[in-house]
Amino acid sequence: MISNVKKSSHLVVKFGYFGLVIFVIISLLYFFKLLFAPLIASVLLTLLLDPIVKRLETAGFKRLYVILGIYVFIVIIAVGTVVFVVPKLVNEAQTFANDLPQYKTMVKKSVMEFQKAIEKKFPDIEIPDFMTAVKERIPGRGGVDIDALIGHLSSFFAILSLVVIVPIVTFFFLADGHLILKAFLRIIPNSYFEMSALLIHRVTSSLKLFIRGQMIVAAAVGVLTAIGMACIGLPYFLVIGIIAGLGNFIPYLGPIIGFIPALLVVAMQPEGLAVWPVLKIVIVFAFVQVVEGTFVSPIAVGKSVNLHPLVVIIGVTIGGQLGGVLGMLIAVPLISIVKVTFEVLYSYLKSYSII
Repeated sequence: MISNVKKSSHLVVKFGYFGLVIFVIISLLYFFKLLFAPLIASVLLTLLLDPIVKRLETAGFKRLYVILGIYVFIVIIAVGTVVFVVPKLVNEAQTFANDLPQYKTMVKKSVMEFQKAIEKKFPDIEIPDFMTAVKERIPGRGGVDIDALIGHLSSFFAILSLVVIVPIVTFFFLADGHLILKAFLRIIPNSYFEMSALLIHRVTSSLKLFIRGQMIVAAAVGVLTAIGMACIGLPYFLVIGIIAGLGNFIPYLGPIIGFIPALLVVAMQPEGLAVWPVLKIVIVFAFVQVVEGTFVSPIAVGKSVNLHPLVVIIGVTIGGQLGGVLGMLIAVPLISIVKVTFEVLYSYLKSYSII
């Protein structure tokens, strides 16, 4: 009788324990979903900065001082950007705002000419009035949309939380990431320890090389594009350079993302989409892509992910369908992680004659 009571009490404790574990795991997954963007950003920043921290730590500097020094350097760069770059962006934005009525007139004229050309070629087809349709979709200025205002405030606080959370989480990842990794490896069974350690090393090394290379390539493309746009006398060259650099994070779509705003700026000029202005921006982008593909990418990125171009294109397409711009950005790193994982697992399963 006593043994049955003990067994039942053991079962209660056992189920209670596993129930608590499941509850904790579900809670962590839920909070991870809420903090997905900050955590991903923090992990990427950690992988980018960790090699610098390790190199300086190996040189004899204390890890905490190195991290603080990096943060101070980033703050100095940010302040310098605000002081020297932001005024230029604001000036270009003000110029664009001042020229906006002229641009609206030009766009309206182009739309009306396009509409007349279509009606002339296809007289039997009823063409809707594009300008009326556009005006009907533009809300009036008489009142304030409270829901839209709340939405903008929510977006502002979400961005603010990213700005605050990401540096803090990145700091602790840089300071204690090696301790977190050691704690994780301690719970791995001895028979899988070597494989797990190798897998983590291969994945992190591949991601570090890829992120560092992409940052260098994006910066090079942005600077070269801005210089090229300035040389041909195109307005808003700094904005176009920034867009081209950021767009370069998406494989194979970067040149298109940078080319579209440059083409729009050309279309807004008095001469419109003339052959020579368009040809000049095509030459600039072609030159930038040649330099990037011939010199910058092979040196900066190399074979950090070693993926076939078709796999990258399919991955970026699927990532865009599932996660939008964020999905396109993280598609290649995720495919790289899956590839490295399968390579390590296959190697170990083959060595143990399991497959």
